[in-house]
Amino acid sequence: MNLFKIIIYAFFIIVQNSIIKMALTGGPFRDFKWGGLTLRPTKDGDAEWQVSGREYETEASPNGDDYATETAVVGYIQQECAMTTEEFNEFKQLQDGEARSGIATAPDGSVLSMNGRIEGEHILTGGKVTVKIAGKVRLQ
Repeated sequence: MNLFKIIIYAFFIIVQNSIIKMALTGGPFRDFKWGGLTLRPTKDGDAEWQVSGREYETEASPNGDDYATETAVVGYIQQECAMTTEEFNEFKQLQDGEARSGIATAPDGSVLSMNGRIEGEHILTGGKVTVKIAGKVRLQ
């Protein structure tokens, strides 16, 4: 029975360590399209993203059994973008709570597909706005 517990514990450790969860920085997205809009990342802004998935945590109980808990992780993509007043107004019209599809190429060349909603308040300052879209984010 102890061998079985060790195998289960090892399985959850492997799964936990193999979850793709990244917050990547190091430059802007090279291509960023969402909801029918082509967004223009600023050259000095860093792309930040986390893919959707699950995280697992294992714990030992006082009686010697091992338990695993699972938590869903909501993905997001965040990037500072340059926008004109007209582009910003178009973007704000899409802040209706409806999920829309998009695609982005990360600085390292990874292609991300997303289906999500605009998250948070967005203010156009000096022709720039930080865009955050949360929902399903997957590596292609």
